[in-house]
Amino acid sequence: MTAAAEGARTLDATARPRVAIIGTGQMGSRHVEAWQRLGAEVVVHSRSAERGRAFASEHGVRSVTEPSEVLAAADVIDICTPTDTHATLAHWAAGAGRHVVCEKPLAREPAEGRTMIDACIDAGVGLCVAQVLRYFPAYVAARDAVAAGRIGRPKEFTFFREAESPGAQTWFADVVRSGGLLVDLAIHDLDYARWVAGEVSEVVGRTTPRADAGSPQRSAATLTHVDGVTTRVEAVWDVPGTPVRSTFELAGDEGVLRFDSAPRQVVTDGTGAVVYADDGSVDPFAEQFAEFVTAFAGGVEPRVTAEDGLTALAIALAAEESARTGRPVDPASLRR
Repeated sequence: MTAAAEGARTLDATARPRVAIIGTGQMGSRHVEAWQRLGAEVVVHSRSAERGRAFASEHGVRSVTEPSEVLAAADVIDICTPTDTHATLAHWAAGAGRHVVCEKPLAREPAEGRTMIDACIDAGVGLCVAQVLRYFPAYVAARDAVAAGRIGRPKEFTFFREAESPGAQTWFADVVRSGGLLVDLAIHDLDYARWVAGEVSEVVGRTTPRADAGSPQRSAATLTHVDGVTTRVEAVWDVPGTPVRSTFELAGDEGVLRFDSAPRQVVTDGTGAVVYADDGSVDPFAEQFAEFVTAFAGGVEPRVTAEDGLTALAIALAAEESARTGRPVDPASLRR
C-alpha cells in the first residue's frame, strides 16, 4: 500500500473501521455481516433510497442517500455493485481520498482495472479486491498442505463450481455487464489455482451454451502454469434452486487432496483420511476485511492484492477469448 497522499484518509488498525457499503444485493448483505463481526461502523448507500432504507433496517445499519453523506461517514468505500460500475465508483472514492474494497471481479475489462489501481496509487489510498476464496479455511488448509509437500510435486488440479442460474432480468445474465460465467463465477477458482500453482502462461476455454432457457450452461478453462502444473476449472449455472457447490482435486506425483463443499466442507487425502474439516468458526469475509484494514493502516499487504484481482480477470477473459476463437490465449496479452 502507498503512503497517504494529501487529502487521503489514514486508518488506525486498532480503531473501529468506518465503512460505507455501496450496493444492497446479495454480496452487500454478506459484506455488512462480516464488517459487523469486526465491529465496524457501517452505513449503506443504494441508488434506490427505498431499497437502501429496507436493507439498512434489515441489517441494523444506517442508510445514507447523498454521495456527500457517504464520504462523510466512511474512511473505506466497499463496492458491491454490478461489475461494470466498479471502475467509476473506485475512481470517485479514490478521488475523495477513501480506501477502496471492491467485490470481485475487479472490473469488467483489464484496462479499467488498471486505471483503478493507478488512481488509488496516485491518491495514496489502498485498493483491495474481494477474491475471498483465498480466505476459506478448507482452501487455505489445502494450499498449506501442498506447500508442505503433502502431494509431492503438483501435477494436475481440477476445480468445479456450480450455482443457480441468474434470473434473465438480472445484470448477472447480461454478459456485457457481468462478463458471464467464467468472469463472474469461475474467477474464484482461477485465482485460487494461480495462488497455489503459480503463474499461468496459457489458457484454453470452452463454453457449452444452454439448449433452452431452463437448461444449465457450462464453461471450462484449462490453464497451463509456468511450473508445469495443468489446471482444469469447470463452472456451471444450473437450474433455479441449485445450491452453491464447489469441489477440487489437487494431484501430485506422491498424493492427492480432495474437497467437496457438500454436505460439509472436508478436505481428504488419497486414502480418505481427513486433512481438514471446517467447523464453521471462521468467517472468510471477516478474515479478508481484517487483512484489508491492516493494509490500509500501513501494515502487512493482504494475501490477495488488486494486482492479483487484475490477473484473475485476465485469466478469465483469456478463457472467454479462447472459447470464441478456438485458440490458446496467453492471459498476459490481455493486461498490456
